[in-house]
Amino acid sequence: MDPMSKALINAHLKAFPIEQRKVLQQLREQIAAELPEAKQVVKYGIPTFVIDGVPIIGFSGYKKHNSIFPYSGSVTSKLKTELAAYEQTKGSIHFPVDKPFPKSLLKKVLKAKFEQLKERHA
Repeated sequence: MDPMSKALINAHLKAFPIEQRKVLQQLREQIAAELPEAKQVVKYGIPTFVIDGVPIIGFSGYKKHNSIFPYSGSVTSKLKTELAAYEQTKGSIHFPVDKPFPKSLLKKVLKAKFEQLKERHA
């Protein structure tokens, strides 16, 4: 990761209370472990993992929740059952500020995102 992007993401995360920041940092590390080839950048004002210029997943925190952004509404619709317990918008999945996003569910979101990208480029 280039030092400028790392500094921007670190600064973004430092804006959150310590407990929320820990949850977001843990999420960042889990995504980085799942996507070692991805670049970490700030896109649309949030930390985002990008592969070959394509945003794969972003994340951020808010006052009452944290969110992940798969940059596709079809990803969340493919995982309706698995995500039923989470509040969602068209492009985001919300989770509590003080609880990590489940690693197994993160893997499913990433798998669905890659399947969607494959379908789009088939």
